[in-house]
Parts: sequence; C-alpha cells; structure tokens
Amino acid sequence: MVPENRGRGPPSTSTHTPANACDVRTRASKAPGELLPCPPVTRPLIVTQGDPEGVGPELLLHLAAAGKLEPKDCVVGDRMLLQRLAGELDPPWAKRGWTALAPLVVEPPHTKTIGQVAVLRHAVDRVLANPGSALVTAPIDKARCRDEGFEFPGHTEYLAARASTDDFAMLMAGPTLKVVLATIHLPLREVPTALTPAAIVRAGRLLASALHRDFAITSPRIGVLGLNPHAGERGLLGDDEIRTIAPAIAALRTWAGQQSWTCTFLGPLAADTAFPQHAAGHLDGVVAMYHDQGLGPFKLMHMHNGVNMTLGLPFVRTSPDHGTARDIARTGTVNPESMLAATNIARGGQFEPRRT
Repeated sequence: MVPENRGRGPPSTSTHTPANACDVRTRASKAPGELLPCPPVTRPLIVTQGDPEGVGPELLLHLAAAGKLEPKDCVVGDRMLLQRLAGELDPPWAKRGWTALAPLVVEPPHTKTIGQVAVLRHAVDRVLANPGSALVTAPIDKARCRDEGFEFPGHTEYLAARASTDDFAMLMAGPTLKVVLATIHLPLREVPTALTPAAIVRAGRLLASALHRDFAITSPRIGVLGLNPHAGERGLLGDDEIRTIAPAIAALRTWAGQQSWTCTFLGPLAADTAFPQHAAGHLDGVVAMYHDQGLGPFKLMHMHNGVNMTLGLPFVRTSPDHGTARDIARTGTVNPESMLAATNIARGGQFEPRRT
C-alpha cells in the first residue's frame, strides 16, 4: 500500500478504468513530482490536432518525434497541414515527427474543411466506439469553435454532453497541486448564481475519488475554498460561505463517512492561504469556486507540466493545461512538456503521489 501522508500541519482555518492503470504500489519509488513510466501494455490513445492555427499541430509532431505514440494509436487531424508544417519547421524533430506520425493520422469523414470541431467530433466518435481507449485533446480556440457551429464553452462541457452525464468536473493535476473547479467556463458575474451546494458536492466527491483511485492517496485531505476574500470573514465580506459553501462541506463530510476509505474535507478556506498549504503538502487537493481562482495559482506552479483531466466520463480524457498559443505557432518553440504529461497520464502513467 502507498503510505498515507503523515506529519502534516493543519491547514489555515481562515466510472471508467482508473487513470493509473499501472498500479504505483507495485513499482519502485521515484523522486517526488516525477512521472512514473507506463507498462508495455497500456490503453490506446486517440489524439486530436486542436486549433490548426495554434500550437496543436506542433505538439503532435513533438509527441511522435519523442516516441510517445504507438501503432495502435490514432491521431485525428489534417494530414496536409501536418506534412506541410513539418517541412517548414527547421528543428530536426519536426521531420522525424512527421515520419512517425504519418501512419497514424486519420481525417474526419464527410467534411470539406478539416476544422477543430470536426476533428473533435470524430475523435469522440472513435473513443466512444472503442471502450478502453483514452482521449488526448490539443488546445482549441473557443471563439473559432463558435464560428464553426460549436455550442459549448469548452471541451469539458462538450465531452460531458457526448457522454450523457451531468456528473463531471474539470481537474487540473500537477506533481504538486490538484485543483478541481465547482464552476467552469462562466463569466465572473454569473458565478455566485451558478455556485450551488450540489455543484460543490459534485466537484468535491469527484476530486476525492480521483485522488484515492487515480493518484493512490489513501486518505485524501481536501480544502474547499471560499468564494469571497478571506472566505467571507464570517459574513462581513459576503455570505456565500455561510449560505452555500458550508452546507456543501457538511454534505461532503456525510458522503465521506459512507466510504470504505477515509477522506477529510476542510473549509471554507481562504484561497490565498489554502494554496500555500496545498503546495506545502498539508492538503492533497482543493475545490476552487471558479475558473481563475483555481487556475491562476495552478498555472503559476505547473504551467509547463500540468494536465487537464475531465472527471466523470466513461473514458479517460486529458489535455495540456495551456491554450492555443497562436502567437508562437509555427515557430518550433512551443514547450511540449504539458502535452507529453497529458499523454503519459492518459496512457496509464501518473504523477508520483506525495509521500511525507
């Protein structure tokens, strides 16, 4: 068994195959934060190209050049675009990547234009038709997706709709921080209305289960953040913590007591002090109330090695934690580390859980 975290000080008081198909308990210990290698037999991947005007195509070339794609994998994208890009880029990995990538590329059928939405739809068709496979998505341009007839604010909501589930959450996972969002792609002014006890309970429950199952943390300690500065200061700076978040934490504690494993929920916690506590190892994960509350600190620490995971789907889905980066596209300078980590985790590897 992986030993549970010990010696931690208290934090501030202000349905698919598990992602870790290769069980960390049977492998030699690695340095904290290091990605564990995958076993020879792991799940096949279906990988999308993402925004054709962003860095997604270059990331595919990087994956192939690094030997991270296997014959059983499928890459959905624009063959001509990828081949042309490989010829235009100077670094030798680009040509080497295309040589390895070419046999794996499939294009979405019945479409005149190979846009990012057509690519995503066909990739999801394939992953749903092939149980046991995993989906890795390169970043999409949400505004351009809307122009292509996409009716969803992002990958997460679309994938949940295709899987016919309302029980899903967006998890940002890195070697140190694990952050799940209670609300996702919403204008900030809409967050207080959308933030319900049910949304917080769903996010907390999915995070706890993922930490226990997918990251082999035996007794997760989870911080639930407040919405307002200083977690509302007992109503002085807002009462969302009293009306919405505290009841959700009570419900999560009831749920935790019904599990066969131990899980602790703490909060409402002030976000500005909860993240340092998490980084120091006193928490195993946090539930953030809105997008930038969680992703700002996360990307400060894990901009180049974080992974976006969608919890609650009948298949594993991961993505790099950055956007399309159109400003550096086609320059050969994109950092592929986050995409490599996303591929490793989707395949069956994982980050080494913290041990203290």
